[in-house]
Amino acid sequence: MMTIILKIGIFFLNIIYAFIKLFPTHKNKITFISRQSNEITLDFKLLTDDLKKNRNLELVILCKRLESGVLNKIKYGLYIFKLMYHIATSKVVILDSYCIPICLLHHKKNLKVIQIWHALGSLKKFGYSSLDLEDGRSSKLAKVMKMHKNYDYILVSSKKCKKNFASAFGYQEDKMIVMSLPRVDYLLNKKVKENIVRKFFTIYEACNNQKKNILYCPTHRLHKKYNLDKIIKAVDYKRYNLLIKLHGGNEYIYVDGKNINKAKEINFLGLELLFVADYVITDYSAIIYEASILNKPIFLYAEDFDEYITSRGLYIDYYKEMPGPISNNIKEITNLIESGKYNHVNSFSFAKKYIDDLNEGVTLKLVKFIIKQL
Repeated sequence: MMTIILKIGIFFLNIIYAFIKLFPTHKNKITFISRQSNEITLDFKLLTDDLKKNRNLELVILCKRLESGVLNKIKYGLYIFKLMYHIATSKVVILDSYCIPICLLHHKKNLKVIQIWHALGSLKKFGYSSLDLEDGRSSKLAKVMKMHKNYDYILVSSKKCKKNFASAFGYQEDKMIVMSLPRVDYLLNKKVKENIVRKFFTIYEACNNQKKNILYCPTHRLHKKYNLDKIIKAVDYKRYNLLIKLHGGNEYIYVDGKNINKAKEINFLGLELLFVADYVITDYSAIIYEASILNKPIFLYAEDFDEYITSRGLYIDYYKEMPGPISNNIKEITNLIESGKYNHVNSFSFAKKYIDDLNEGVTLKLVKFIIKQL
């Protein structure tokens, strides 16, 4: 029944869109669309800041999460009409996630759609690679919603990732463009690092106590809540501060075993917290690529590895390729950090394996590619 309702809705959306497409295309209009955040994402900000230097361009930024709840879904449904107008009048659309009207509707032939995705490298399975798994999408829904259709180009971080992204998006590898995300420039910029570190210690003065910082960044799970008690109890607060960054959520800062998080409106990105981290603990999060670019000591807390492989799956051989010690026991990991007896491999070599361009200037390369599509 739901499938029929969706098909009827898609049919009427295309009828409405046929009239919206009568509006003329703005030849220098570039629209950025994201469902990752209600605010402009870092990669979009870096791109638009550079594109703004060209005064002839018309830039539109549309960032809105699809939140749970009936009222939020109704609001997002109305928001789709706004997306439809801007898509219909744009020459180029840049995405970093799935976009309902891009995939469902019949667009003008001169529209170019570039999917830059929101993760560096290919670690967790997603899209068509994880259909009908517990943490994946339904194959029936993916078919009805035409998941990841209508892309002209898809950015991938390396040639090695092409096969995985082709599988995830359901495209041939010739649609893949090997190019790094703008955040690589951000991570390699020394002034950015200095500013973030200064800002962090200004807000969290208690962390400026000569103790080392352990950053814990677990991946997002659709059907499982975070259990933070184990890691909070495992840290020796006489020697370390604990920073926790949840996927899409606020950070939690523990000093002397107490949470000193002051205000929800103060919210650092996970990759920003990497600048102040001395050690990084994660599980299956793609933040491992950003941590590797900064050559941080990485520890893998794979408490539920067998369950995760079954419910979601990974593209890489986890126990063979991950750049750091792996354990299903958080106390074993914190003991390793305290002892200093772990084998700190050069995690930057892991980044080089999955990200072909690790030099500053990647934003400008992508900007030039986008402008070529106009």
